[in-house]
Amino acid sequence: MPLDTTIGPELLALRDVTLSDVARITGGRLVGEDAPVRHLRPLSADSIPDGSLAYASGHFVDELANAPFEAAIVPASGVGASRSVIVHEDPQVAFFALQRSLAESGAYPTIASHRGDRVRIADSAVVHDGTVIGDDVRIGDHVVVMPNSVLDDGVEIQAGTVVGEPGFQVAGDGTGRYLVPHAGGVHLRAGVSIGANCAVDRALFSTFTTLGADTMLDNLVHVAHDVMIGDRCTLTASVELSGSVVLEDDVWLAPRTCCNQFVRFGRGAYTGTGSVVVRDVPAFTLVAGSPARVFGRVCLCRAKLPSDDGPVECGSCGRRFLVDGDAVAEAA
Repeated sequence: MPLDTTIGPELLALRDVTLSDVARITGGRLVGEDAPVRHLRPLSADSIPDGSLAYASGHFVDELANAPFEAAIVPASGVGASRSVIVHEDPQVAFFALQRSLAESGAYPTIASHRGDRVRIADSAVVHDGTVIGDDVRIGDHVVVMPNSVLDDGVEIQAGTVVGEPGFQVAGDGTGRYLVPHAGGVHLRAGVSIGANCAVDRALFSTFTTLGADTMLDNLVHVAHDVMIGDRCTLTASVELSGSVVLEDDVWLAPRTCCNQFVRFGRGAYTGTGSVVVRDVPAFTLVAGSPARVFGRVCLCRAKLPSDDGPVECGSCGRRFLVDGDAVAEAA
């Protein structure tokens, strides 16, 4: 079942930005009608709200023709699509320069602060304004919680963890390289538990890096920008998730698992220690190695499932599954 990304804080939409502003900031040329710009999104984004601006160059200009963006930054060859465009000689440079300018000028909003009941925050912790803290939240020593972070009821964070610092997105122009400012946030849903010395990075644009309800992180885990984690997931020591990775519900990642950006783990996926994951992992599948490869199917109770196709039953807990090649689903 696809991960539900609709539950959470309202998107941090840009304020008072138009396509003519984009042309002025980037030094590009507006072709078509002026219109508000509410969100920046990469061409690969799953969620594209109204008022979204993308960029495309090279062969990606052809992909833009069928993408539901209302506007885009494109080279001269991209003019002619049924949308307004900003023409620029290097759309990628222009796009990230735009994000830098908008983030630094305060065009993105900051959420209103809130503190719930029975909150315990260590004296050495730093919780910034512009954060939402639910009821019964526990924040340990030397934890830092940055603006645009939302901690739902019952969240617990152990010592030394940082929530909501910018992720790592490098861009460059004729003057050199720079780190692109991040303007999004972090949402920790109810019952999330985070161990010591972890980092959960804020989203790059107007969305929230999200950890689902009752998800648990061990010590020394890094969750990069725009990661979406479902409910009841377990990330053990030294797991590293690159940007825009998706974990559906009930995923278990063993120590020192790391993965490429944009990788998706299906429900109940399981990794072996030290796995290097470079491609999507199907639901209820065990992978291990470098690069990770499939070693079988696995139940939610972590027992191995039979290798047969068709209806199968877990010999340990009795759960039933429907198997068709690589596709595994829990039976109703």
